[in-house]
Amino acid sequence: MWPSFLHHLSLHFPIVVSMALAVAATYALRNDEPPTLIPLLRWGGLANLALTSLALLSGLIAGGLSGGSDSLSHHRLLGITAFAVIALAALSYDYGTRHNIADWRRFGGLLWWVASFAVIGAGHWGGLAEHRNVIPW
Repeated sequence: MWPSFLHHLSLHFPIVVSMALAVAATYALRNDEPPTLIPLLRWGGLANLALTSLALLSGLIAGGLSGGSDSLSHHRLLGITAFAVIALAALSYDYGTRHNIADWRRFGGLLWWVASFAVIGAGHWGGLAEHRNVIPW
């Protein structure tokens, strides 16, 4: 019971923060990376990676590595994809910040858009798997 509860607690942060980081990274790209946004994008990305890791692990413990409905299977695969893209985005941006390489920061910033779509897809299929009897369509 606790892994499922922990999964539901930890999954909302990555949804919102991925989208906020995508918007902030786009603003930073358009305005030649204001120095105040670089630490926000770096530490926000690493915090998002930490909570995404918690959501992924608790979800895999609660739901298992295989089985379940098609919706749960799609949710699981998109959740793993979202984790991989979030890890790549956060670590790329962190690497670019530590070594002062703007191209790595830009790459990490653009990946937040990919992460946002992966998180939205995972959330859609997770909601469909969990609340199918409540959703009217």
